[in-house]
Amino acid sequence: MGTTRAGYKGKVKIGAVTIAGSATWAYSGSVRAMEDDSEFGDEHKRFIPLQIEGGEITITGNCLLLDDAGQQLFKTRFDAGTQITDLKLYIDESDSKYYEPDSTTSPASYVTVTKYDDISHPKAGIMTFTATLKVSGKMRCNTTSSLPGVDTVGALDVATLTATIVGELTGMGGVGSFDCYFEYGLTTSYGSNTKADKTVLTAVGLFDNGLTGLTTGTLYHYRAVIEKADTTKYYGKDRTFTTL
Repeated sequence: MGTTRAGYKGKVKIGAVTIAGSATWAYSGSVRAMEDDSEFGDEHKRFIPLQIEGGEITITGNCLLLDDAGQQLFKTRFDAGTQITDLKLYIDESDSKYYEPDSTTSPASYVTVTKYDDISHPKAGIMTFTATLKVSGKMRCNTTSSLPGVDTVGALDVATLTATIVGELTGMGGVGSFDCYFEYGLTTSYGSNTKADKTVLTAVGLFDNGLTGLTTGTLYHYRAVIEKADTTKYYGKDRTFTTL
């Protein structure tokens, strides 16, 4: 599975050094293990979609003809086969949201440059280049957004009468904590919620709820919700799943 992110607001950096602006990047290996179940003596992984674990990242970007410091740094890392832990793949730099190697794993995740194409001939003072990187470990989405943010990540373990739905608090926006839960139902009016089983988060991260008492072979709508102490709510986008 491949996913393309970013665009003209996208940017690629190593540390504070800009490698490419107006960048587009695509990745494969777009799942992240949530946990292992070994109750029956065999390993079974549960997955949350749209996170990076392993796989490759392909970058296409632009830089100014008179400012190639980033490209020189990138080429140095390529020539040396350096393990890069401070890569930042910005979705929108203005909102400080980016993917980076997950430093919380043990050992820490990193990427290495496996292919680096020479910079193309300049056009109006702009150069274009492409590169491929190998992901060792996981990439995580990090944000220091000035606004609260929430994503409806996906559904897993969907059965005849039950399902588990997953959301992600992606930005605190200066708020100390959020009540995190879901709305769900047969239409985008929802009608039911999991607030009684809410997760309280004080930092960005994933949350989930198990749904029970569903109807067999039925399409359900759901969305993630984060709520401040003053009851101000922020909503993730609508997603659907169908019970078996």
